[in-house]
Amino acid sequence: MAKIFSQARTKLIFILIVLLTAVAASFFLLPEKSTDSMDTKPFTPTLFVHGFKGGPGSFNTLLERFAQNNWGSKGLVFYVSSSGALHTEGNLGEKKNPFIQIIFEDNRASLKQQTMWLQHVMHTLGKTYDVKQVNLVGHSMGGLTTAKYLWKERSPSYPDVEKLVVIGSPFYGINRDSYFEVNHGAALQDLKPGAASVQTMFEHKRAFPRNLGVLAIAGSPFYRKTDGVVSVRSALGIQELVPPSIYHEKIFTDLKATHSGLHEHSGVDRKIAEFLWGTKENS
Repeated sequence: MAKIFSQARTKLIFILIVLLTAVAASFFLLPEKSTDSMDTKPFTPTLFVHGFKGGPGSFNTLLERFAQNNWGSKGLVFYVSSSGALHTEGNLGEKKNPFIQIIFEDNRASLKQQTMWLQHVMHTLGKTYDVKQVNLVGHSMGGLTTAKYLWKERSPSYPDVEKLVVIGSPFYGINRDSYFEVNHGAALQDLKPGAASVQTMFEHKRAFPRNLGVLAIAGSPFYRKTDGVVSVRSALGIQELVPPSIYHEKIFTDLKATHSGLHEHSGVDRKIAEFLWGTKENS
């Protein structure tokens, strides 16, 4: 009888060991807790480039509205001196959709010069901040600068560009003689219809990246086919540079859709946010 009892106890101990081993194994094999989709999404800052005669005010209030809508937060400001030297304020950290503002001290510089400065900024983002991909948003001449940057040969040290938004950018030039009578600066040659610096992109459009999303925004108060400075046709001209499959456009026709009013327009805000981040807040 004692022998039988001993055997039963041995079997019971064996069964308990097997059960404990199975429980321990299942604990270690449990799948890791999934992270929020926003946490796993690639870190993608959005750069904002002002236009001819622009400055901090060109995008300041837009970025404040974006932040209030929880679409992202202000990160860095790159101040680019006339010599090309960079001065930065702020930080990137791990902010959600960080916004990076580019401010050119010489806001009347040529398209070639501003494109070189943007290359310098992109190189710094890649090397110093380890940024792998970005979005670009340009108003007026800033749209020409971002497009020219994408068109030119790019270094592997530059972050990839995921999406491009151009707002009231004169790809076919500004067809208003009075505009050139009251303004001055090297950039004016690039803003005239048929400017060689822009025309080159149309003649060699194959150099433009084919794997990004492009949104062109135009203003046409009262359907006048112009925002007061840039015609709708000119503002949508980038469609000739990119495949139809990646091109999107939006024309705003209300009273506020003037050339400078476009970056203060709530409808433009929502369209940009929807295009870049898929959000429909406050729409």
